[in-house]
Amino acid sequence: MSVMKSLQAEISRLARKEIKKELEPVKRVCAAQRGYIADLRREIAALEKEVSRLRKMTGAPEPVKVEESEKGFWISGKGVVSLRKKLALTQAELAQLAGVSAQSVVKWEKYEGKIPLRKKETAVRLQGIRGMSKTKARAELERE
Repeated sequence: MSVMKSLQAEISRLARKEIKKELEPVKRVCAAQRGYIADLRREIAALEKEVSRLRKMTGAPEPVKVEESEKGFWISGKGVVSLRKKLALTQAELAQLAGVSAQSVVKWEKYEGKIPLRKKETAVRLQGIRGMSKTKARAELERE
């Protein structure tokens, strides 16, 4: 019985040694790829800073950013109606704030269940509108 256990232990040791030998090149490639990814991230951060600096110089508006919390955003037809009424907006005014046509808002309000929004920007804008007060919504409309 002891010979079997010794044989099993030796086979396991040799198998681990072989696996380690086979994985070594993969580990080197993986480490190189991680370094390359880190370099790309640093480059992206530098480019984003440069773009931001240039935007400030030219006065261009900041782009709409989609954050992790905004990816799962959804709203129903009833939600659009209640949002519009809460802010005391017409369909056309809500459409202007959301950056869509008035007809889109009409269709949204008639839609049963979760509205399928085509553009992420629209979802981001609606989420921003959802967090607005009446006065802020009016100020945004005046600004546009």
